[in-house]
Amino acid sequence: MRFVLQFSTGESVSVIGTGLLGRNPRPEPGEAIDHIVIVSDPTRSMSKTHLEFGHDDGVFWVSDRHSGNGTVLREPGQLPRYCEPGRRYHIARGTRVDMGDQFMILG
Repeated sequence: MRFVLQFSTGESVSVIGTGLLGRNPRPEPGEAIDHIVIVSDPTRSMSKTHLEFGHDDGVFWVSDRHSGNGTVLREPGQLPRYCEPGRRYHIARGTRVDMGDQFMILG
């Protein structure tokens, strides 16, 4: 299943599989990742490796990688949720994911 990440910078990325996202994301030694997504962040509010993402059986998930400014999920019709680092959160299409001064919307 394909998902589209639409960023506050105006860019969008189609993804299949797992990935890392941030100012300059790097996998841990031995970690297998399908996508490395670099997000332009002039204010450096995002961490170098801010977020991990993927999907299980067509359900998209995100996990904060112990970022400095944290990650907030804004699902339509729900209260904002702060992500506990290292925990996977399943999110629906249309969810806004705040990462420092930047954000993405899952499409």
